[in-house]
Amino acid sequence: MRFITGILLIVFGISVSFSQADTAKLQFVFVGDIMQHGGQIAGAYNVKKDTYDYRDCFQFVKPIIQKGDISIANLEVTHAGKPYKGYPQFSAPPELSESLVDAGFNVIITANNHSCDGGSTGVVKTLDVLDHLGVKHTGTFRNKEERDKNYPLIVEKNGLKVVILNYTYGTNGLSVAKPLIINYIDSAVMLADFVKAREMNPDLIVCALHWGTEYQSLPNAYQKSWEKFCYDQGADMVIGSHPHVLQPVDVKEIKGEKKLTAWSLGNFVSNQRDRYKDGGMILMAEVKKASGKTVLGKVEQVFTWVYPRQEAVVKPFYILPEFNYADYRADFFDPESKDKYDLFFADSRSLFKDHSKGTTEFLVTGDKAVVGYYKKLLKGYYALEYPEQVYSSAEIIKPAFKPLIHKILGADGSYHWVLGYFEKEADAREIAHEAMIAEPKYVFISPTIYKLIP
Repeated sequence: MRFITGILLIVFGISVSFSQADTAKLQFVFVGDIMQHGGQIAGAYNVKKDTYDYRDCFQFVKPIIQKGDISIANLEVTHAGKPYKGYPQFSAPPELSESLVDAGFNVIITANNHSCDGGSTGVVKTLDVLDHLGVKHTGTFRNKEERDKNYPLIVEKNGLKVVILNYTYGTNGLSVAKPLIINYIDSAVMLADFVKAREMNPDLIVCALHWGTEYQSLPNAYQKSWEKFCYDQGADMVIGSHPHVLQPVDVKEIKGEKKLTAWSLGNFVSNQRDRYKDGGMILMAEVKKASGKTVLGKVEQVFTWVYPRQEAVVKPFYILPEFNYADYRADFFDPESKDKYDLFFADSRSLFKDHSKGTTEFLVTGDKAVVGYYKKLLKGYYALEYPEQVYSSAEIIKPAFKPLIHKILGADGSYHWVLGYFEKEADAREIAHEAMIAEPKYVFISPTIYKLIP
């Protein structure tokens, strides 16, 4: 079983449960705008199966997202139904949110300037999709009763109670009729919400605001004014989105307490390809509770660049931290894309060097587990294939092996459920023996190959 435990912890980024002495520790992960322009929707379409596939888009950031106890994403589209379409009024396939949950996000915020893109139907259908997935969400509501019951959103993890608030500056001039509710940045509404939030006696209040001037790399007066408002009302973190470019992160002290402001997290995934717009960051923030007091710990950012790359029947929009990808897959970048990739990271570091305070950069090259995982994704790996119904059976697959299961899109457009990411065929065979899987099929998987091993 020691071999299995090593695989779970090292290869897949599975969180380790804290001991009783460490229960008051929490890791946040935040990302910015999740868009679905027309090119992304077309790229995700699997013509062989008449479905959409987004899992590979998130495969390089999945182990980082899974580091979070609370991982929060801004869903800046609706799931209004077909016909699926991009800008200016987004309606994305529900498979997008399925892949967000698969990647490790456990909180989705929905108040942004595209909340009303699909009208009342879009608001409700988006909430229906998220409810079906069982993921926590906040920012838009079917009616006042639902908002009164579920807002502010409470998330309890590792012995800490977190309140999450979410508001948008507007909805592009669109509106929806009552009883639907969109959370707008409004002082009277927010004052009442903060009162309710404080009465919940949380350990932390996080306020996510959709604000700012598009494509500007520094916060404006509007953002600074509302940041102060939130901190005056007891917020501990203010996390921003909307400008579609990175803005700085500030760790500051207010009345003797450390606070965290992320002015704009940029585009987590989009088809905006111009300089500064073609990427964003993952923000990781640790909080600890000791002697009844919750304090902000280490804050790190991971810069990420979006790379549309045709892979067989689909075109994933890969979200890429900086890494030596070409060392393991020589043809991964074309020269033009590599130049844009390099420029994005140079620009991001320059901005943070000049304007950010209190954060450090997290580099995946320093994380052996992530490096090992990337090598397998790029060069290929071995796994066990078995019918989906077998993997859903607790009697056949032991619970310890469940986290190793993942869905694969083959180069021919077919889907397969497999177990494991193994560098060697012998490792796959050992797992099959330990998992007591009868007559398993062994396969080799790479970006262009899905091959059965005799």
